[in-house]
Order: sequence, then C-alpha cells, then structure tokens
Amino acid sequence: HELTAPPPERRSHDDGLARCTASASRMHLPLSMMPTSPAAASLEEVVFVSGGYALLPPAQHYRPVFVPLMVSACAVILGVEFYENGLDARPDKVTKDCYYRLPFQGPIFCAADLSTNPLIGPSNDVLLRMGAKENKAILDGQFWRLVTPLFLHAGIVHCVLNMVVLLQLGMRLEEAYGATRVAIVYFISGIWGVIMSAVLAPHSISVGASGAIFGLMGASLGEVVQNWRLYERPCAAMGQLGFGATLQLLLGTMPLVDNFAHFFGFCMGLIAALGLLITPLASRATRSGSWPMAAKCLRHLLQVVAASLTYLLFIAGLLALYGNWDAYKLCPECARIACLPFPWGCDQSSPGACWWDCSLCSSGGVSAQVFWTGSQRNGSVVMRCPTLSNHDGGFEHVTVQHLNVENVDDTSLVGLCKGHCPDAFG
Repeated sequence: HELTAPPPERRSHDDGLARCTASASRMHLPLSMMPTSPAAASLEEVVFVSGGYALLPPAQHYRPVFVPLMVSACAVILGVEFYENGLDARPDKVTKDCYYRLPFQGPIFCAADLSTNPLIGPSNDVLLRMGAKENKAILDGQFWRLVTPLFLHAGIVHCVLNMVVLLQLGMRLEEAYGATRVAIVYFISGIWGVIMSAVLAPHSISVGASGAIFGLMGASLGEVVQNWRLYERPCAAMGQLGFGATLQLLLGTMPLVDNFAHFFGFCMGLIAALGLLITPLASRATRSGSWPMAAKCLRHLLQVVAASLTYLLFIAGLLALYGNWDAYKLCPECARIACLPFPWGCDQSSPGACWWDCSLCSSGGVSAQVFWTGSQRNGSVVMRCPTLSNHDGGFEHVTVQHLNVENVDDTSLVGLCKGHCPDAFG
C-alpha cells in the first residue's frame, strides 16, 4: 500500500499536535510501521499521513542494524545445520537423515528426507546437538539452551517464513526506536517464550525465533498504548494489530507448532514495549508542555510497572522450570494454548471426529520397547509416555502386558498411548 502525506503545516506549541481527517480507504498504521517523512520537520512541524498518525521527524529515525544482523545470523546458522547434518554421511550412501545433498566437493551439505523433516532441514539429532530446547539437558545445567533455539530453525521453509515476518515487523520498529531497544525486546521475549515452553511442554523439542518475533508483534501493540496521545485514531491501530495477532495465535493452535513460545513471547513483548518503546517525539512534547502532567505521570508509571512485571515473570518462570513446579495445577486449561482440536468441541477420542489430533501421543514423541518370551502373541510393551510435568524430562514409563506384539507399529503405538498414558489428552 502506498501512503501519501499532505504538505506539512506549521503549528505553535499552543496549538498542540495537528489533526487531520483520513479517507476511509486508507490504511491506519502505528508509528513504527510508517514510512519515513521526505521532508525535514522541527518540533513545531509534525507531518501527518492517512488516519492522522504522526510521523517522527527524520532526525529521530535510526538506521536498522540489529534486524539485518539477526537475519544474516539465522541464515548462516541454517547453513551450519546442513553441514553438521552431513558430517557422518558417506558420499556413496544416501540415508533418510541425509537425503537431499548439495553438489559440493569436500564437505557434504544435506537435508533429511521429507518424511523425516517436511520443512527441508536437518535431522532432530543435529538440532539437539546444536542447542534445541530439551528439558532434560536444560535441567542438567545446559542453560544456554534457553537462548540457542532463537538462532536455530527446523529447515528452509521454517527459516524463510520467520525471517520475512522479522523483516516486516523489526525493520519498522528499529527505524523508530533504535537497535538497542528492539534487541532488548526481541531477546527477553524469545527467552521468556522458551522458558514457558519448557515449563508447559517439557516433552517437546523445539527451535525457532518465532517467540521473539511474536514479541515484536506484541511490542507493536504496546507501542500504541504507550504513545496513545500521538495517534489520531489509536483504537483503529489497536484493532488492526490485535486482529492480526489473534489470527496468528489461533493458527498456532495446530499440531507440531510451539504456540507456548508464541503466546508468552507475545505477552512479554507487549509488557516490554510499555517500558521501552516511547518515541522521542512524545518526550519532547511533554517537555514543551503540550501534554498535561497526569499523562506524563501515567506514562512513567507504566514504565515502572512493566519493568517490575518483567523481572517478576522471569523469576517465576525460572523457579517453575528448575523447581519442577506442576504448572497445570495453577493453570489447568493452559494446554489449550498449544493445540485446539478442530472443529472446536470435537471428541478427540473418537476416530475421525477431529481434523487433527492434539493428544500428547501424536505430538509428544512417544516411544516404546517391545518384549516377549516364547510367543509374540503374549508380549509386553514398555512405553515412554510424554507427560505435562517436568519430572524425568517430561516423560513417564508405562508397561502394558499380555499383548499380541506381532504387528506393533507407529499407528498402534499411538493407540496404546492414548489408552494407557496418564496425560494422553492433557
């Protein structure tokens, strides 16, 4: 969409911020998502575009550094993942873990078969070696796994989708607020998302910058709240951003998506923005007396509350993770954040009733060992059931005896899990 700005109009301090009437067909954007003004503006000159939203003077815009650096880092690390995936591969033998190969001389760069990784990426073992979120390793002292997932991606498709959204959201925020503030929001949102994913989905292994990117989405919303008086139509901006975020979070309730990282990253980004993303134009307007003292006090109060809440949430999250708290006793319905069976209200235990399966048996990595003595028709299965608790890294062993184990496969194993694992359906 192209936005056009009317000629700047000089106003005195007594006139306050200028207002303008927008065409209903034009797009309403927050401060961080508007194009740069082509004309210079002093404190007395504020350029307005569609919807009456203010543009910051050009002197207050920053050159993006952090976002391009993160995009480059994630792209390079994805290449390292493919290199690591081919370290143990033989040039003359194609395997499922190293199926698609780049025709280079020397080191082998390869991706797993699509049946192993449909996102065109490495095997799970490579992601684990490079720092994916795994509860058992985190609890054993590898705390760096709370950060490294932000740089890893499951494959080319995953990385490209994340980087496109990061460029769209992050570049505008960084132009308005600078690399330091955007980097702080990005990392505290991403790390908080990983922590809460580890607390609420201890059985899952996950990678990706999605939690941090959702943090920037939440920050865009928090920016509107903190700079409310600079907007001609703040409710319209809130509505558009809120609708987009809600839609993205609903899409995250499909299986095999770590929506815990998305949701809690979004919430942390919203909180952090209240403390960090205040435009310099707002501060100057306050000093010049354009805003009443009550608005200034409210803005600083929001900063103090946001900083305190961020600190307390991090402490609570780390205590829940390393203290093996049962988070589902405090929030029994939190499992619905990660996955919702569709159509909503369908019975997961009835075959074919739902479009997808939200049970931990299908998404939590159930595994089993089969034993028998004499005849396979009277065997036993020891299942490693995924659970909702942090005990033993998010798994529990359950034994099922007196079974015919002749034809035990992945499908029958999921069925056994649903019938015998205690947290199969959350």
